[in-house]
Amino acid sequence: MFQNQNKLLAPSQAGSRPGGAAPRNGLTLLELLIAISIMVIVVAALGGLAKAVQLSAEYSEGHGSATQHARVAMERISRTVNEATANKSFPGFIVLAEEQGIWRFPDTLVIWNPKGLPADPGGLPLFKELVIYCPYPTDPGEPGNPKGLVEITEITLPGDSDSVPSTDDQEAWRLKIARIKELVAERSDACRVVTLTELLRTCPVPEAAGSLRGAVRFESKLSLVKGVWPEATDLHQAWLRMELQLMPGETAASNDPGGQQAIPFLGAAALYYLAEKE
Repeated sequence: MFQNQNKLLAPSQAGSRPGGAAPRNGLTLLELLIAISIMVIVVAALGGLAKAVQLSAEYSEGHGSATQHARVAMERISRTVNEATANKSFPGFIVLAEEQGIWRFPDTLVIWNPKGLPADPGGLPLFKELVIYCPYPTDPGEPGNPKGLVEITEITLPGDSDSVPSTDDQEAWRLKIARIKELVAERSDACRVVTLTELLRTCPVPEAAGSLRGAVRFESKLSLVKGVWPEATDLHQAWLRMELQLMPGETAASNDPGGQQAIPFLGAAALYYLAEKE
């Protein structure tokens, strides 16, 4: 009996398999290649997901930043318009446009806001009583601005006591504003400049190769409110519409030079003033 049990527990037979095949302790080359392929697919999927989450977070953060910049800029411009001085000669503010080919760019807003009593309440304002809003007057494609963004600036001329031209003299206004923008670009002490936002989108001008313009637009309209005041006085309304296109952060601007992700913001302001009938 004991002899038969020893034969059943013999090492040569206890570790054997049917057919005489020896046991394996590793993977074949084919199994290893399949495992590596699966790992590569999983890692690539996780990497793509992480990149998408990162881009989404950056865009959301940039969108919030652009919204805040637009709100601050428009509220400041609206407040300046609401506090403006106006009369028959100057309706509180005017919009000046530049033309390139067949395109018109109304991107400069001039507001009569003396921050106190004006020098000539019944006449034309002085340049030192003006507040000017426009894109930063430099080439947005210059080496110092690789992201293609420009600023919206608030310009004042505290030392210029000259009287402004008539609102009908567009050529005189164009020359004066061009000179003011040159002074700003030169960092002249004659101008005080406040940056409202530096996220303004730039757009190419179709008929001017290499020319870029800031995506800001102002439009004004004058109207008469009838039937409110006595016959000797008229109530006038000066209405302003604003449009800004801001990029959702500098990262988005670098990845999107065409400005396809730009966010439009619209705003409006109005000024009411009395003037004697002619």
